[in-house]
Amino acid sequence: MIKIDFHGSTHGHFLEYVTNVYIMQTAPSRTSIFTPPTYAAHAYDMDYQSNRLIKCGHLTGDVVNLTYDETDTIIRIIMDKDNDNAFFIALSNLLYKGGEVGFDGQVSMIPADIRADPLAHRNVWYSKISERDSYAAYYHAVLPVTRDIFNFSFAAFFCFADFCKELNRVAEFLNQSFFPDQSLYELWSEFIRLNQGWQSYTKCRQILNDIFANRSVAIDCTVIEQAWINYNLSKMCRLYTGPVFDATDYPTDTQAIYRLVNDHLTVSGRQVPL
Repeated sequence: MIKIDFHGSTHGHFLEYVTNVYIMQTAPSRTSIFTPPTYAAHAYDMDYQSNRLIKCGHLTGDVVNLTYDETDTIIRIIMDKDNDNAFFIALSNLLYKGGEVGFDGQVSMIPADIRADPLAHRNVWYSKISERDSYAAYYHAVLPVTRDIFNFSFAAFFCFADFCKELNRVAEFLNQSFFPDQSLYELWSEFIRLNQGWQSYTKCRQILNDIFANRSVAIDCTVIEQAWINYNLSKMCRLYTGPVFDATDYPTDTQAIYRLVNDHLTVSGRQVPL
């Protein structure tokens, strides 16, 4: 059998559906595959499930729910945890989609006393992002496979052209053909629109742009997004202290962070105005 191996939050169910319908030509689901409120791609109908030729599951990681046979053909979704952007998108989606419990359910796993302290809570997520090998070991273990497998890039999900290129490579690996059309683009567009990790990433990317453009824009972020912005500030200009790191209340305007960065660079001896 053809099996897709993936860590939670790396979109194995979506890839299963697309490869079945647009490569193996399985009849598409007559119902939306996206399940509210998490909008994970788990809601396809029984006819699709009965006829699929590719099945996804977890052969690796902390939760294993798929068995492996030496005769199986394996497609594995690879999430490069050293890629900052990919890691943040996957981590965010793990919080929003993982276990079908939603964002609040996932965040509730952080001890209550830490969640009650905004500064401590923000620092927990900063550590998970900046020291991910120690504090966010979600994407480590993989099952060793002795036969050839196809490594599907997690990052390819977030650009339609890259997604299609990767799917075409999958089709070649399976000795099949890939059939992209308007319906695939529309499905992918819905996937992106409902993808909380991607939406959070693009939101924070714009906030960082606004900070360094010295534009006054309101900041309304989750504690994880605050930690991600701080991580980027550390990587961009070696900023590790100040209100965004040390104060209970996070700044609510991008110009407040701009001034903090400006002051930091002045103390560091910058030669030209920011």
